[in-house]
Amino acid sequence: MPGVRMGDNHIFKYISRNDLEEMLRAFHTAAKLNVMLITEDGRTILSFGDQYAFCRDYLQYGMPARTCAQEHARAGQMARDFGESYVFSCHSGLHHIVYPVMVKGKQFGSVLAGPFLMEEPDETLAEDMEVSGRITRDRIAILMKDAGELPVYSPEAVTQISVLFRYLMRSVLVESRAIIATNKEKLLQQSRINESIQLYKNSGVREGRSYPIELENELISSIKVNNVEKARENLNTLLGHILLYEGHDTEKIKLRIVELCALLSRAAISRGADSNTVLETTQQLILAISRSRSVYDICYRFQDNIEIFTDSIFQSPEKNSRVIKNAVDYIAHHFPEEITLASVAEEYHVNASYLSMLFRQVTGMTFKEYLNRVRVEEAERLLTNTDYPIIDIAVACGYRDQSYFTKVFKKYTGLTPRQYR
Repeated sequence: MPGVRMGDNHIFKYISRNDLEEMLRAFHTAAKLNVMLITEDGRTILSFGDQYAFCRDYLQYGMPARTCAQEHARAGQMARDFGESYVFSCHSGLHHIVYPVMVKGKQFGSVLAGPFLMEEPDETLAEDMEVSGRITRDRIAILMKDAGELPVYSPEAVTQISVLFRYLMRSVLVESRAIIATNKEKLLQQSRINESIQLYKNSGVREGRSYPIELENELISSIKVNNVEKARENLNTLLGHILLYEGHDTEKIKLRIVELCALLSRAAISRGADSNTVLETTQQLILAISRSRSVYDICYRFQDNIEIFTDSIFQSPEKNSRVIKNAVDYIAHHFPEEITLASVAEEYHVNASYLSMLFRQVTGMTFKEYLNRVRVEEAERLLTNTDYPIIDIAVACGYRDQSYFTKVFKKYTGLTPRQYR
């Protein structure tokens, strides 16, 4: 049954209590999740759903450093900074969705849905409790039995529930269009990272703790060829690994992302970007990341600024920059095909001689040199990460003649493809 604390109903001056209760009740019934409205300090104003045995027993056995109210208050603050529905894990390892209740720029509390699991309870959950050192094995057995009563949703389902939660809350709260657009991007990225984490967990990477250097190389290659869409995809997959590998340790995650910033800066500079521009913008990004408190906010800031590395490679007047970006984007998507300076110039309705001049001016390379470099970098990735025959790699990178491919590859790397492998 819903309950209200006296003196905690300031939010109802701005939002209809009946509307909010009706919405929360509908969400609880449809999503099969407990839901509550809490104050900024975590106290409950309204609640729908009964406490699970797991939560009751964990509080009795686990002796957590923070109370549930403190955990919920902390999550509400993170949701406020995030500006959107936010998935977080509490001290017992259970997941929740939290949404900040904002009116006229002021937070009056949060709406919290959960708890739930994103995978069936297994030995991993038991191991996490055992590692904490606060719970005995016999009590862990009781908690594992309790965990069987908790709702389980896949990361994809959690993403859709978060979307539903957001739309329901927007029906009773007013947000600016700009914030909505940004928050949608944040939610999308969070879902991509959660999916990546689940993929890595299912593949056993948690046990192997092997860092996917090949994915890092793909990210760098995407930056070098101005493929921002691919760079974002690679980045979010890599971030999923980092979050799983570092156990959501905010400071360690910041360190890993700063390392990535340094790698991408060097990649941009090596492709001809102005070093002063790259270093200055990278420093600003690192400073913003260092001030972030939420791991997902850190990830979003990095993703949102990924273009600084590609844009810095093409620092020329706006019109010229657009022409080269179009050409580079075309190369990134069509390099396995037979493409020429003339065919790219025709694609974007520019003079071939003019395009040739711009290429040398902006990238410091001729069109052919740039195309070969893109192809060779892809060949390096395939030689390192696959067992494909060299002739197949040559064809996949746009070379129909294996001997010519070997000649070009050796020119740029100093090694033949066979020696490189």
